[in-house]
Amino acid sequence: MALVTAASRRIGAVLAQTAARSGYDVVVHYRSDEDGAQAVVQAIEALGRRAVAVHADLTDAGARTALIEQAAAFGPLRLLVNNASLFVYDQLETFQEADLRLHHEVNVLAPLALIRDFAARLPEGDEGVVVNMLDYKVTAPNPDFFSYTVSRVGIAHMTGALALALAPRIRVCGIAPGLTLPSAGWPEADYEAGAQATPLKRPVAVEDLAAALTFILSARSLTGQNLVVDAGASLIRRDRDLEFVQSDSH
Repeated sequence: MALVTAASRRIGAVLAQTAARSGYDVVVHYRSDEDGAQAVVQAIEALGRRAVAVHADLTDAGARTALIEQAAAFGPLRLLVNNASLFVYDQLETFQEADLRLHHEVNVLAPLALIRDFAARLPEGDEGVVVNMLDYKVTAPNPDFFSYTVSRVGIAHMTGALALALAPRIRVCGIAPGLTLPSAGWPEADYEAGAQATPLKRPVAVEDLAAALTFILSARSLTGQNLVVDAGASLIRRDRDLEFVQSDSH
């Protein structure tokens, strides 16, 4: 069984279906989009795998524990994809301690708690895989989305430690996407400008993130690594996020 968090839409929905294509039945976690989660369940069932939608607010410690318990009730958990994240704009000059704490709660504490409980429930003799969805900014940080970036860097730099702590039964890797899908309210022209500013001059295709997950699942000697899938964006150090490429040129 696989558990994919925030799997009701966008990248999470793609990863949930990728897990199904790799032979897993899937627990589709959602926070608020029940309709989207049920649509993903139906898509997975159409692939010939079992799926179920489960709600949980990952800012609630009790809900995090219950999520693993509920997921394990549907079958032995062997794959955890931590895709859920909080992504709110701030900068060093404007960040509030409460904002940083909330980003830390969702982007660091929640995945670590889920990993801990996932490891505790892995059936004896089985092999498990954990994949943490990250961001290319962990290798090329800039001051935009400050609290978000701090939290993402934290979990990214734990990949090696987690891999050592859970070896040999559980492999731990990360996938760090670049510019993939536009954020809500992001003008299409600015999105295209951000994509053109990468060395490959295109956004990351969700199919490439699916391919990265498939590779991690199939490469049993791979652990402790973060795969950066970003159209080369992290090769160019910038003082602003790609989201502001267009506006900076106005």
